[in-house]
Order: sequence, then C-alpha cells, then structure tokens
Amino acid sequence: PFTSSIQHTQHNKAGQLVVNPDLSLIGEGNEGIYAIGDCSFIKDAPLPSTAQVAERQGRHLAKCLNSGGEAKPFKFNSMGMLAYIGEYQGLSDLPEFKLRGFPSWFLWRSAYLTRLGSWRLRMQVPLDWTKTLIYGRDTSSF
Repeated sequence: PFTSSIQHTQHNKAGQLVVNPDLSLIGEGNEGIYAIGDCSFIKDAPLPSTAQVAERQGRHLAKCLNSGGEAKPFKFNSMGMLAYIGEYQGLSDLPEFKLRGFPSWFLWRSAYLTRLGSWRLRMQVPLDWTKTLIYGRDTSSF
C-alpha cells in the first residue's frame, strides 16, 4: 500500500501511519504533517477504520487548523453503527437502542439521505430507490 512506502515515520503491522493523539505523524521532520482515516493509527488509542471515524477526524483537524492554532488531541465518541444486510433488512447498534429487520433498514436509508451533499441528490436518490422498489434492480451490463 501507499502508506507503507512513506519513509521517516512509524507504521503498524497493517502499514498504517502511526500518529500522535493530535493526528500528527510521529517522527523527526514530520511537524505539521497529519494523517487521518484508514491510513492512520492513533498510538495508544486505536480506532476502527470506518467512515464515521474518518469524517470526524477530518472535521476535527480542519477546525483546529482553520482556527490558526495547534491541533488538539482527537477524541472519538461513537454515534453507533448502521448496516444494510440486503432484502430490506438492516442492523442498528446505537447508544440508545438496537434494531434489526425492516425498521433498521429504514433508519439506515434515512441516515444515508441526511449525509448526501446536495438537495438535488436528496431528491434523486429516493426517486431511484422508489423506481428500484417498483421495477427491481437494473442488472443490465454492457
């Protein structure tokens, strides 16, 4: 992987860059260099390689750097996990409750819609889902 080819820094067994709690690379000459998401491994506080962690790390680091100050240690509090497992079924493991089946699938879909970047997509995606529900998946290939 790309990260394992980067020199003058520490790597874990998976080839991820080992970072300090403030997400900066460990090693001399790496001041002001940061790694987030799947390519990073926080020393003494490993986190799962999920989109939730990566997005929060990105927001945290952007906020710190845009304020003109030093990066502060990253602290992660899980909002829970949602999973779509097919056939209109899902699993939800949230701090307040757990769900499975169709209600969890519906929650997963609703949460997905809130993460879309534009209003155009927020309108188009439910229409595509409705079309798929009525006509089935498009399995054509070219």
